[in-house]
Amino acid sequence: MDLIKGDIIEATVTDFASEGEGVIKSDGYPIFVPFAIKGEKIRACVTFAKKDCAFGEVVEVVTPSADRIKPLCPYFGKCGGCDLQHISTHLQLEIKRGAVQNALKKIAGIDVNVPWPVRLNDWGYRNKLSLPFAYNGRSKRVSLGFYEKRTHKVVPLKWCPLHGEWASKLIAEVSEWANEFNISVYDENTHTGLLRHVVARMLDSLSVTVVINGDKLPKQAELIQKLKRSFADFTLYISPNKKNGNVIMGDSARLVYGQEKPQSLGRFKAIVSPKSFLQINNDVRDAIYDCAANALADFDGDIIELYSGVGLLTAQIALRLPNAKITAVEIERSSSGDAAALMRSLELSDRVKCVCDDAKRFITALPEAQSDEDKITVDEATAKSPYYLGGMFEAVKKALILDPPRRGCDREVLECADGFDRIVYISCNPQTLARDIKILSAKYDLTYVQPFDMFPQTANVETLVLLSKKNPTGISKSTM
Repeated sequence: MDLIKGDIIEATVTDFASEGEGVIKSDGYPIFVPFAIKGEKIRACVTFAKKDCAFGEVVEVVTPSADRIKPLCPYFGKCGGCDLQHISTHLQLEIKRGAVQNALKKIAGIDVNVPWPVRLNDWGYRNKLSLPFAYNGRSKRVSLGFYEKRTHKVVPLKWCPLHGEWASKLIAEVSEWANEFNISVYDENTHTGLLRHVVARMLDSLSVTVVINGDKLPKQAELIQKLKRSFADFTLYISPNKKNGNVIMGDSARLVYGQEKPQSLGRFKAIVSPKSFLQINNDVRDAIYDCAANALADFDGDIIELYSGVGLLTAQIALRLPNAKITAVEIERSSSGDAAALMRSLELSDRVKCVCDDAKRFITALPEAQSDEDKITVDEATAKSPYYLGGMFEAVKKALILDPPRRGCDREVLECADGFDRIVYISCNPQTLARDIKILSAKYDLTYVQPFDMFPQTANVETLVLLSKKNPTGISKSTM
């Protein structure tokens, strides 16, 4: 069917797409409509059409779903931060569960009954904020906001319900400072102007980084005074970024105020640099790391962890498995350095080696490891954890942990993974997870899967899976 921009279609929403959009069809031709809910009858206007599909926007909800609710945030639908605020919590979880189950079935060819995602909070869960500076219309007032979805148009905002009250205070203080002293804003078309982003993380205390198209920040002392009005304990960093492109942070972040202090990260404290990756939902992060550690609680061999970041998961496992020897591989130098410092502070350096290397290069050069025959002991807290899986499996000799970025693993990494008895894979993208499982399925069976709702009110879902190596007869050592 030939559709063009501006066409109005009235139809019933038949399904959800991968980013939470509703799907309607016109003579079998799919049209993806954000903010439409499965089961609703809607009128939609086509905004863009291709040969095999089209995109649209809701003009009218003719018959609303019982799961349609009033969004909490006044910016919802304008800013690109949330996808599902208009949908009940139960249906949000069903959408995420379905995303994992459908990806495994359609891409990996594995038909499993995926459990409900673990959801531990609804609002105020984000510990990190990244906001671009922009001029607010003709007034030329400096504002901070989120990008409208799939654009670089900034939607100015004063607060966000996904963050705590600290975010509203930060936005107010930084915006007031920029306007009071007429600090210029970066223009990505002309590559002129100074202020690019403010990046902040709130753990035990606040860390603020101002990303600039330059080397020095004017009126820096005045910004510090503004921040002192709202925050008793904070650090301020400057990150020069003169490059064209979409990368937010520069190559470095220079501390200009405050003192770096260890922050609470689950079972321990550690210093986290502004450039280091850290999961944004503390409660769900800890649940995922508990699950990963407990999946190896009966393990009696060597562990290799790829894409290890700042070493939080590495430390969780090392603290729980007192005889395990772990090699943690991370390509980002600052993150690998933070990981090594963390292991020293926790007195784990004798059995945890932090390697700064590319995952593909490391694993392709990996020699055959010698297994440690010492049996791992399991503490009482681990044994009682709802994520304890040790009783499901036989003891194994060598394990691999994969925690890659959204794009998934390089194929070469997966093809070199046949020497491991067990693989723990943590993913933020069901599509690439299923793709990678399909590659591994020739030698491994999927033996456990658990989604986690790391990002409530959005369509994103985190998933942890276990894969167990098949025995020589082709039958796996364990089953789900």
